[in-house]
Amino acid sequence: MNNEQILQQVEPALRPQAKAFLQDKQQTPELSFLLRALLFVGALCGAVLLISDSSFHILSVPFWLRGVIFLVAGWILLYRWRGDGSARGLFLRQLGGLFVLGGQILIGLELERGLRYKYLWLGITVLAGVSYPLFRSSFNRFFWCALAVSLCCYKLIDDLSLGATACGLIGLVLFAASAWIFIKRRFTFYPLAYALLWGCAWVGGMDAFAHWQEGLLDGVNIVLAVLAGFYLYKALAGHKKRWLGVAAGAVCALVLNWPSVLALAGMYLGHRLRENVLEWGCIAGLAGGLVVFYFSLDISLTYKSLFLIGPGLLLLWARSAYAK
Repeated sequence: MNNEQILQQVEPALRPQAKAFLQDKQQTPELSFLLRALLFVGALCGAVLLISDSSFHILSVPFWLRGVIFLVAGWILLYRWRGDGSARGLFLRQLGGLFVLGGQILIGLELERGLRYKYLWLGITVLAGVSYPLFRSSFNRFFWCALAVSLCCYKLIDDLSLGATACGLIGLVLFAASAWIFIKRRFTFYPLAYALLWGCAWVGGMDAFAHWQEGLLDGVNIVLAVLAGFYLYKALAGHKKRWLGVAAGAVCALVLNWPSVLALAGMYLGHRLRENVLEWGCIAGLAGGLVVFYFSLDISLTYKSLFLIGPGLLLLWARSAYAK
């Protein structure tokens, strides 16, 4: 697709801005992925050395002041080289972004010291909320949101000693919130959506080590089976064999653990929305969920294999039946 075809799909009021952006992108030299990766490694090593070296030479300076110094330095680098598409500009922008992240980490360490870990989840959540509108780096936003979600989930589940069903419902709510962001195409909040998915995986991991050995099914599996059956019934309306798809989806949702089912739903969502990162991330989550599920089942190896082979064969049978 050339520039003219792209501009025809843009609203008339925004075409001048889109044209200027495309012209500027054509004039900017494209850097290879290998070069970008090497520049990032160099920037990471430089940032780590400078930040760690500051701990030895200015020990009397508190963490929060060192954090502010690196924040200001990172801001200056990002602002000064924001429009430079050369390798030097990319390296300095990466270095500035890592300075900004390192400065926030130093401020977070000061929060940990002041809050004495008990209320660290609250401090990190506030830091994530403050840094989200200030720093536009996707990694920066994802890092703090994922950390805040993980700490909040751990605080909620550990303090209240929640059971398997409650943990699953928390994971389902996190997944639903992230799916809403993706479906509504709220691009600004995509880092938050990925952080919510990470929180869903985090809760699934906690649930695996705490509750999955107690039994195979819980209330969340039943909820997912009902949701999967309702969705497939609506999606396959008019098909003669729709009940086969409904039965296959419901059985898989009942038998498999809820993180694996949500990973399957995320894969489908990423495929429909053409979000490759979401699709491949959920593929990795599905593989991890099945591995943990396999080793957490307190049954013989034969029954473990049947629990994985059975739903797979059922889905393949349903697919072949619909293909005819």
